[in-house]
Amino acid sequence: MDGRRQQRERQRRREALERAMDSQEAGEASLYFHDHADLVRGLAESLERAGLPEACQALARHLEEDRDHWLRRLERIEAEPALRARRAELDRDYLELLAAHFGRWGSAGAQGERIAQMEAGLLLAALRGAERLWLQGQGRPVLPVLVQEAVALLWPALYGHARRHLPK
Repeated sequence: MDGRRQQRERQRRREALERAMDSQEAGEASLYFHDHADLVRGLAESLERAGLPEACQALARHLEEDRDHWLRRLERIEAEPALRARRAELDRDYLELLAAHFGRWGSAGAQGERIAQMEAGLLLAALRGAERLWLQGQGRPVLPVLVQEAVALLWPALYGHARRHLPK
């Protein structure tokens, strides 16, 4: 698909999602997650280019840029059990991406893989927690601030292997 055609398709999906959010019915779950692959791909690119803290900030800024839309969307996802379940399924993509990232920097072997998976789970939980606080505060504080606080809170536990190489 060429760029303009992809853009039109994204716009069509977004309009369908807006209609679903305006109605009393939740609508089809795929509407709420039509851009999931793009979000995961963007996070992967940011991780490669800029590292973990900046990748998390880039994702937060992306959601903050369209705050009203994302707050409505997250509110509906949280209110609908089927949408929450679908989001949990899709979160596996984030977990795989983050575990692979941590795995590149961690120990080899089974223990290294377990640690990378735990680090990925911790980070995703922190990001989702920041989103929930953002939703509860109706957009305040701004999401990048909440994500920065979440990452800073976890930072001492992440990249444990790197601490061995820090000067004492």
